[in-house]
Amino acid sequence: MKRGTRTATRALARKRTRARGYTFGLMQTTTRRIGGWGFEGEVYPPSPQLVEWLERRVGPPGPPLAPGPCQPPQLPARPLPRLASDVSSDSRDRLAHCRGQGLVDVIRLRSGLIPALPDGVCRPADAAAVAAILGECRRAGVRVIPWGGGTSVTGGVNVVADSSPVLILELERMAGMSRLDPVSGLATFSPGTTGPAVEAALAEHRLTLGHFPQSWELSTVGGWVATRSAGQESLGYGRIEDMVAGLELVAPAGRLRLPERPASAAGPDLRQLVLGSEGRFGVITEATLRVRARPATTIVEGALLPGLAAGLDVVRELVVSGAPLTLVRLSDANETQMAMAIGLAASAGASLVRRYLALRGLGEEACLLLYGSSGERACVRDVLLCGRATVRAHRGVVLGARPGRHWLRDRFRHPYLRESLLDLGWATDTLETAAPWSAVAAVREQLVAAIAGALAGGDERVAVLCHVSHPYRDGASLYFTFFFRCAADPEATIARWATVKRAASQALVDAGVTLSHHHGVGQWHAPWFEREAGVLGRRVLATVAADMDPDGTLNPHVLLDPEDRLEV
Repeated sequence: MKRGTRTATRALARKRTRARGYTFGLMQTTTRRIGGWGFEGEVYPPSPQLVEWLERRVGPPGPPLAPGPCQPPQLPARPLPRLASDVSSDSRDRLAHCRGQGLVDVIRLRSGLIPALPDGVCRPADAAAVAAILGECRRAGVRVIPWGGGTSVTGGVNVVADSSPVLILELERMAGMSRLDPVSGLATFSPGTTGPAVEAALAEHRLTLGHFPQSWELSTVGGWVATRSAGQESLGYGRIEDMVAGLELVAPAGRLRLPERPASAAGPDLRQLVLGSEGRFGVITEATLRVRARPATTIVEGALLPGLAAGLDVVRELVVSGAPLTLVRLSDANETQMAMAIGLAASAGASLVRRYLALRGLGEEACLLLYGSSGERACVRDVLLCGRATVRAHRGVVLGARPGRHWLRDRFRHPYLRESLLDLGWATDTLETAAPWSAVAAVREQLVAAIAGALAGGDERVAVLCHVSHPYRDGASLYFTFFFRCAADPEATIARWATVKRAASQALVDAGVTLSHHHGVGQWHAPWFEREAGVLGRRVLATVAADMDPDGTLNPHVLLDPEDRLEV
């Protein structure tokens, strides 16, 4: 593979194998884009209806942030120790590994305002090479950042300018399924295995992991474990921590092997220290995951509810009932209106649909619900009948499978929209949390108010959307998307984003809810982390970090470093 050219899927993942409405091998190229989401040649332009909606809700676009040539800044690489694996100091390779995929990262890469580059990129082939590299870097005072798919949206892989050299530990060579126990339903993967490669390997055995985060095309097994990832069908398949049976972690202090066991009461579960550790305690070199039989079919249906309260009641009742759904997702009225602007408004029967919904009492406060199930066709049909009955019991209107097919088709394309909007002069980003059912509605109101009002002092409007997803018996995730105008200066656009982010983060801790349901802490949530973990909780984790990594070699600025780096 040519140095500096990143590939997110291997030949195995190019097979045209279905994964819940997604077909492997449909991307035009597997060359990763620098300065934007995904693959070169892939675009998701906004519809005229969405442009009109943004102009109405946010205002006319600001100056476009057009993608530039994305040239590396003139930052010479500092010397690195001689390592067991080759180190690339190619300028494009260093540029491609300097930041993650947050909005600030993309703005800096597009505008060339990059404060730091790694001094090299190393691609180990196995756990032994990882251990050797960490040992040499520890002795030489080199910082090491593990790199899977590079899709962090919380500053989790960003290089910080300081006095120590920085090495990126690119894990793409450590990919693939090494063991399969079909009787026990266990599969062991190397950390650099991407989502498509996981599903393609399992499809040959009629199995699935069922883990489909929005970053699925690009993100990796190691990254999922390191950030406590949650897939879009977590209601049925569980979060990544529910799937992890065994782990191997290589740290500067040694190797931690946690064999797969169905259950254990032999003290605290050490796997929980690895899950969510974000590369601070060590490098995940292997994960044994619980897999399942591949379902015969997956069907997602849509419905409209008369308001958010009715929609939340439906979601909670469906979850508490124990119906074997794999997906339930409720959009608030703002997100529903945007969805209709993109979808229903473009259809020939849109006016008839709106008139019918008005007659049914579903006006501006209507909320879109998606609910789906996977399995044998007869079972899926029965589950969907249960969903329809619950919707109708709350005066909702069942829309059938068309909205679900549309969502399944586009769910991995949605992140590409951000780049298209920057081209026009609008910026967009997301954040998420989780709350108990008794607080979901109030938390949504608090966050919407904090985000929408964050730029009021500068006479700028922020449009905020929210959907409730990843439901549990006791609560659910709330996922917020916000839009604002770009400023003339990229640094000013970053400052606008940071103002919104600080307001939202403060609102989260004031509400007593988590800083993140599945994005992780990274550098950008770290200033507020002690408010969630507590002084003693943070001290416990700092003690673990000191034992596993005595010299602070690994990713030292995530999770526990309280410095505010939102604008860096």
